[in-house]
This record gives sequence, C-alpha cells and structure tokens, in this order.
Amino acid sequence: MRRQRNMRSKAPLALRLGFALLLGVTSAAHAEDVGQIAVIADADGKILPALGICSNFLYPNGLCSPFGGIAFYQTHPDNYDILVFITNKALGPMEKAGYPLRADVTGIGLDTTPWSYTHFGSQGRLMHALDLGSVGSFPDDPEGIFVGQIPISGLEIVGHEIGHHWMAYASVDHGDGNGSLDIIRGYRDSGTITHYSCWFNSDSVMYGGMLTDNGNGTFTDVNGPRKYSQLDQYLMGLRSPAEVDPMYYVIVDGSMHGCPDWPQARGVPHDITGDRVDFPIEDVIRALGPRNPPTSACHYKVGFAFVHPPGTPPSQADLDKFERYRVALEAWYAWATDGRGSLDTRLDGCGIGTAGCPGQASAHCLSPLDGGTTGDAGVASPDAGVDGSPPAGDAAGGGADGRAADATAPGADSGAGATGSDGGCGCRADRDGPASGALGLVLGALALGRRRRRPARRVTAG
Repeated sequence: MRRQRNMRSKAPLALRLGFALLLGVTSAAHAEDVGQIAVIADADGKILPALGICSNFLYPNGLCSPFGGIAFYQTHPDNYDILVFITNKALGPMEKAGYPLRADVTGIGLDTTPWSYTHFGSQGRLMHALDLGSVGSFPDDPEGIFVGQIPISGLEIVGHEIGHHWMAYASVDHGDGNGSLDIIRGYRDSGTITHYSCWFNSDSVMYGGMLTDNGNGTFTDVNGPRKYSQLDQYLMGLRSPAEVDPMYYVIVDGSMHGCPDWPQARGVPHDITGDRVDFPIEDVIRALGPRNPPTSACHYKVGFAFVHPPGTPPSQADLDKFERYRVALEAWYAWATDGRGSLDTRLDGCGIGTAGCPGQASAHCLSPLDGGTTGDAGVASPDAGVDGSPPAGDAAGGGADGRAADATAPGADSGAGATGSDGGCGCRADRDGPASGALGLVLGALALGRRRRRPARRVTAG
C-alpha cells in the first residue's frame, strides 16, 4: 500500500476541524482508502459507542456518522454530495437511516431539517448522509431481498435512504376546500411518516402500493422491483410537472389518512377494497407550492466509508460485499431514475456521468489523497459479483460515472425529524417538522456556527 500525499492546503482542514470543535464533533479516527472504499478505525469509540448512544442525539442509530464524517474529511476533500457509512459491528437490522443535511429546495414538503453538513465537517458541499448499519444485515447479492421487516432488495434499501433527501414529505390539495391532505403518506398512531401509504399507487422505492385496479372496487397490491416514481423524480428535480402522469390513491374504510402497513412479501398478492381518487401533479403543487428551483443537479458524487471498532478491521469478504453494492448502486440509480440521474461512487471522483445525465470529474480526480492507497488494491475487482448493467428489462446506462460540484440539470429528455423508528430503515427523516425541546439548543448552536461560515448554503429553506 502506497501512502498518498494530501492534495489540500492546511487552511481548509484547519477550518473544518475548527467548526467541528465548535460543535463538539471531533474524532481521533481517520480514513485510509482500500480501493474505492474509505476504511475508518474508530480509534476513540465515538463513531461506534459501546452503549450505542451517540453524543449528538440527532443521530440515534448506533453508528454515529457525524464523527465518521469528521474522520473522512481529515484525508479527503470536500468534493462529495453524499456519504455512505456501514460497519462490521453487530447492530440491529433496522438501524438504517438517511439524513438530509440541507433543506435548500422548497415545494417538496421538507422546509427545515435539524441535521447539518456542519456536523460532519463539510464546508457546505455535503447534502446527505446514510447510515446503513451492519454489513452483515445485507444480502450478499445487492439485488437479493433484504432480511428484515421490509421485503425489498438490499440495493433498494440504499436507494430508499438516498431518496429521503427529497421524499416522502409530500401531500395533496384537491382544491375542494379541504386543504392539504397527508393521505398519500403512511400513518400510524404517532402521526404521518415519511414513507408513502400502501393505499397510494406510488410504484416507489419510498414504499407505498404497486396497485392494479380490478374494476370492481378492489385493488391488488403486488410488491415488486421498486424505483423512483415520476412523482419522486419531480421532487428530485429530474422531471417537469408536465412529465408526471396522473396518480391515484384508495380511500379505505373512509379513512383520510394513509395506511400503517409496510410493503407485503415480494410477489405475494394483497387485495384492498375502497374508493379510488385520481389526482394530477397540480394537486401536489397546490399543497406544497411549486418546486424551487424547478430542477436540481442530476449527478452526484458519493463516498463510501466502512467503519470498524479498533482491532477489528473488516474482513476481505465484508469489503468485497460493500464494493459490490458500491458498483451496483451506480447502475441501479441510472435505471431507477429512468436514465435521468447518475452517481459516481468512486473516491477518486473521476466519473464523467452517463448519456442521460452527463457530469464532470471532481477537482481531485487522479490527485493522490492523504492516508489511502491507489487503485483497487485490497478489494476484489469492482465488478466482482456484479455485471455492471441495469436490472433486467431496462436499457439505461450505468457504470462508474461522475459529476462536478455543480452538475448539469436534467433536460426534458435527459433520460425530515422524528426519533422513533419508521420500521425497515430506522428512517430518521423529518415527519412533521423538527423535534422540539432540547433540539432548540442544538439548532441555536448550529446557527452560531453558520454565522461564522460562508452564507452561500442554508440549512433551512427561505
């Protein structure tokens, strides 16, 4: 393994660590690259606390990813949009979450977020973070069905947690005087959750139904392969309103809330009875306001990081599994967005996008990073166990592709905070607004930190 020099100046690193110290989020750990995966030893026990309780209570899943971010940025530039963390420490199978670190888009239902890129040591580029929990909880085959409460594939779990940057916070207003309704989202005794209702024909990786109207007041739901729906792609800034087909949900037993259930077993039919309500995208816009900006970047840079307890490094099998997911995610994301989006999951940031979503290599492409090894040393071939192609039946491109800091927005043909678990993923994304109480003190501290930072990016939407 060849040590690599630091390509960044000392000043940006000092600035990042200074803000981290202000927020009390520092870590003695640092990352060493093994191929295209950053491996982080939790030197001081802050990333994987013994009792499973993070010092920052906003991240309660046992894998305290903000400290992982601080360690990651000690040896990597601030050129990533999304960070993905996993561990070989045994955690509960449901301990998975997606954290939107910025709420800089209006008209999607997420007006504020208690989580921030500052917690991770980013100067503003980082927009989202994933905690995937234990690597052992995932099937070896990325397209294998996840072992847990939610019967979807391992890849779909990862795509689901990425999706929480934009979904599911939407509601509808039919213009009938009843105002905004949360009926397309799931509902439990604790309130509306950030997953779609199984009575909403969502066809989405954010859960919900995959319904067939039987024409007699009954509807059959069969859980199959999931992707980002047309509504999802609008909320992600990848589709215009004119490109979203009409949708429908079913009112069951007169309830004006969504269903409390998760997707059924894959391929097992499940019938419901109720009244069908059709609605256009304009009803979503009436409830949320128009999306602003109308489009967003179509391509994102993603960093994969494997965190382990001291003295317990990941096995070669664990690294190979994580590598299979990293490579497969690029192809899946292109397929799941109908070719309108793409990811570059390489640490070197050298991807240049897909035909439907072109991008540019990162500024640090081919520049050595401090603390890592070059190439794919120590990891099986990037295509080990994965053919690099989209799931069967789709022609969208994938592969190792990338984007620069300000990605090309898609053209027409370019191919939120509850602390309780939402089930299959832990999903700590905002439900009906940020938590109250002690959270106010944390947000106050964040406000102090933001006043000392460049004001180009906001944590809350205006």
